[in-house]
Amino acid sequence: MKNIKLDSILLFALVIPFIMTYRISPGDTPFGLFGIIFLGLLLYIVLDITKIKDNLYFKLKHIILWLIIVTVIGSAFLSAIIVRHNTAPSYMIHDIILQQESAIRFFLDGKNPYAVTYFGTPLEQWNYSATEINPALYHFVMQPFYLLFALPFYVLSNSLLGFFDGRIPLLFLFLMLLVFADILTKDKDKKLLFLIMLAFNPSILGYTLEGRSDIFMFAFLFLGFYFLYTKKYFSAGIPIALAFVVKQSAWPILPFYFAFIYFKNKNISKTLRDLVPFVITFIAIIFPFLLWNQKAFLDSTIFYLSGTTIHSYPISGYGLGMLLSQIGVIKDLHQYYPFILWQAIIGMPLIAGLIFYLKKSPSVGRLILVYGIFLFIFWYLSRYFNNSHLGYLSVVFITAYFWPKDNN
Repeated sequence: MKNIKLDSILLFALVIPFIMTYRISPGDTPFGLFGIIFLGLLLYIVLDITKIKDNLYFKLKHIILWLIIVTVIGSAFLSAIIVRHNTAPSYMIHDIILQQESAIRFFLDGKNPYAVTYFGTPLEQWNYSATEINPALYHFVMQPFYLLFALPFYVLSNSLLGFFDGRIPLLFLFLMLLVFADILTKDKDKKLLFLIMLAFNPSILGYTLEGRSDIFMFAFLFLGFYFLYTKKYFSAGIPIALAFVVKQSAWPILPFYFAFIYFKNKNISKTLRDLVPFVITFIAIIFPFLLWNQKAFLDSTIFYLSGTTIHSYPISGYGLGMLLSQIGVIKDLHQYYPFILWQAIIGMPLIAGLIFYLKKSPSVGRLILVYGIFLFIFWYLSRYFNNSHLGYLSVVFITAYFWPKDNN
């Protein structure tokens, strides 16, 4: 006798709270759309107790799952974009999207997005605080490829729609991430579970919908992992470098990525050769902006986050910084505190231990896992450890769990 499968339960349990919490239509309640989604969920469950051949069973579940993903995720993003466009630039959006959009306009006007302030842009109207000025008005924290990758979408969207929303390239990368996860996973049961967990992960989906940039970066990092898995070590350096020049949260994988390549090659000269595309890609994108205005670039992308500029990112979130503030060690959340000491004292031996763990079995799944563990601790010991960071970590650990074993 057939029983309902875990993926069917999980899909139902994750989709329902999402569509009941977030808008899936820019207008009135779309009862017809709800009916279509409910029908998809029902059919997905009914297939579990239907007597059909295994191949047909999987194909039908696979098709229905993708239809649900495209319908639910697509309608949620489309609705959020339309409602924002019809309401106000800062409506129900994360401030990084507002800054990205303004940075693109500055860049196209020949202005350095790292050297200007963002007063007079929609970012100024974003609800940061009733008493404090948003420090992002002084600094564009993201790396250059976050801006450059969005440029074609900006031009095309303005030509076709008359406006641009920074979540358009984000949605594209989100769907590409799911496509590559689908291609990667050969085990049928794991494929369905992996897609469901990536698409409807409640720890991060809401943050992605409001435009936070974690999935934007992770899509490139995931592609790099895929190349590593298929033993394209030389080519893998390009998407991994692109992740590095999107967002700094990719950077902590660096020692483990280098170690992984060496453990696989067991040859230092071949390892260095395989790292050439990574180095060239990283330098090619970073160097022009560094050359354009070195101080502005470093202030925005490095020192702003470490608390060593005049308008630094404040200590925030759920990490060590807030704990030290709560017990009175840190008196002012805007002051500089040497978190780097904690990170060095704990992080250096941790890196050594994790590299030793990776050396025992240098697989891509283990590489992703050690990256997640180190990033978790590194972030906790940093100036900020925010809610979306925990959401991103959940994506990393989900990916590590479902990543297939490397082919020997």
